[in-house]
Amino acid sequence: MKFFLDANIPHSALEIFKELNLKCEHARDVGLGRADDIEVMNYAIKDNSVLITKDLEFANLMIFPIESHYGVVVVRVPPFFKASQFVNILRDFLQSIDVKDLKNALAIVKVGRYRIKPLGNP
Repeated sequence: MKFFLDANIPHSALEIFKELNLKCEHARDVGLGRADDIEVMNYAIKDNSVLITKDLEFANLMIFPIESHYGVVVVRVPPFFKASQFVNILRDFLQSIDVKDLKNALAIVKVGRYRIKPLGNP
């Protein structure tokens, strides 16, 4: 499985994926640091990657229909969280699940809890 981190995700989060032996790219590293949502999603789709973002708009199934993407994880943490706190929340989430469950799913991650909704096969 591959993952794609939106520009709003701390770059330091890439370390989590290295620790877990998962392939991952960051938007800033592929020239999408200032890209709009459609460009970000199109890259994730083209790369067969699960998108990880803070942007709740990606959870809107009217804008990004079920069959249009490989999977989305929206991390909702307080805006005052430091990058290290964000990374810890994401690490805890990824270590507590079978990452294969994120394929073709929508996951909402909050402090101390998460919800994963399977979306079907694109």
